[in-house]
Amino acid sequence: MTKQAIILSGGFGKRLSHIVSDVPKPMASVNGKPFLDYLTEILRNNGFNNFIFLTGFKSEIIENHFRERENTICVKEETPLGTGGALLNIYDKLEDEFFVINGDTFFDIDYSLIEDFSKDKNATIALRYSQEISRYGYVELKNDFKINKFVEKTDFSDKKIDGYINAGIYYFKKIVLKEFAENYSGNFLSLETDIFPKLTANGMLYGLPAGGCFIDIGIPSDYEKAQKIIPERIKQTKKPALFIDKDGTLIVNTEYPHGKNFEIIKSTIPIVEEYHDKNYYIIMVTNQAGIAKGKFNHSQMQECLDGICEFYKNLGVNFDGVEYCPYHKDGILKDYSFDTLLRKPQAGMILRACEKFKIDLKNSIMIGDNKDIDKINLPYLQCKIIGVDL
Repeated sequence: MTKQAIILSGGFGKRLSHIVSDVPKPMASVNGKPFLDYLTEILRNNGFNNFIFLTGFKSEIIENHFRERENTICVKEETPLGTGGALLNIYDKLEDEFFVINGDTFFDIDYSLIEDFSKDKNATIALRYSQEISRYGYVELKNDFKINKFVEKTDFSDKKIDGYINAGIYYFKKIVLKEFAENYSGNFLSLETDIFPKLTANGMLYGLPAGGCFIDIGIPSDYEKAQKIIPERIKQTKKPALFIDKDGTLIVNTEYPHGKNFEIIKSTIPIVEEYHDKNYYIIMVTNQAGIAKGKFNHSQMQECLDGICEFYKNLGVNFDGVEYCPYHKDGILKDYSFDTLLRKPQAGMILRACEKFKIDLKNSIMIGDNKDIDKINLPYLQCKIIGVDL
């Protein structure tokens, strides 16, 4: 089956103009290689074999670079049409289903997760967990992952500390754009401000939280980081993870255990050893509301986490990472009294780990002791409760 990627490559790159001015932004050099080469490498590794670059500024540079690539074409905007207008301009070239991808963002997700999720859906946006919503705004989801609304960065409460943001990767079935093509073809149109709101109002647009390393090369500080991070990330081998809860799973769940006062649950040891032997990442993910509620401090919590890791290290098992959430909406400490996507069963900690490690989420597993907390709100992550298969 052909997999088609439409890559938005027509931007001027104004924020990068003092650094990159002689090429289109998506062709900016990252460690001596055009950024689009990294992006297409990720896409080919995900099974894509049909590419259309929607170009504008200095289009000939992209055209010349990809001229010899099989199943690859460039379509230039003679006049600016916006992200939606440029897409409608090639409506006749679109396959029955396809992806649209921003040509200046790196997000090394597993595209098959979006495909699987979208089999019975017409349009899905890949979302990224972020604590930078003051820069981007955020996307509000319903329980079935249908998008409820897009919240602009100026419109939310200062009690909001994180959220899901638009990651610049969109899945479409062609039919969902038919009405737009018939009524607006040739007009300037934005995906974000013209098409997405209408799809949302009609209950047709979904958002799927996804995990991976994310870099927007249009931001000068991120472009600088990209020089090292992207080439290193591309070389890494993806592998699955065992995400495992702390209280009640790794240690006995006394009231707010902390410091050195904890008891290892012996029956969990073979489970951790099994996944370690299968070469999974081993990552602890734990809600630590005791910090927000003033039951213990960060040092006492860290002492407990270090003690658990040390116990397993002596058994030959190293924890690759530890993610914890010190927040709780009913906390008594002002700095931590927030509702947050980090707190399980929300997926923030899982997705934050995916920024640090190249994780195969499709084959990963979350193990815990509480079905209300440890069944993570991700449709593709397998979750098990100790003694109960969910």
